[in-house]
Amino acid sequence: MTRATRFIRAAAQRCINGGVTVDCDSAYSTVAIDAPGQDGVFMQGDEADQFITERDALCKRYPSLDETTAELALAEPYAECIFN
Repeated sequence: MTRATRFIRAAAQRCINGGVTVDCDSAYSTVAIDAPGQDGVFMQGDEADQFITERDALCKRYPSLDETTAELALAEPYAECIFN
């Protein structure tokens, strides 16, 4: 595991610990980030496509990452907004 993947996995774990879920749908260009008892974040169109593109780039650059881990790590800044 590289230093970068350790940071990525740690960010994903913080989201998991907070109950954050991410649902990406490339076919419809949507991303939903939710946490229990909180208003979630919903993206569509260009914003969702950018999130999905970033996820794909992370998975390509770090092949040991699965899509779920990459999505959760990318969702961390959004999750911080949800909880604050």
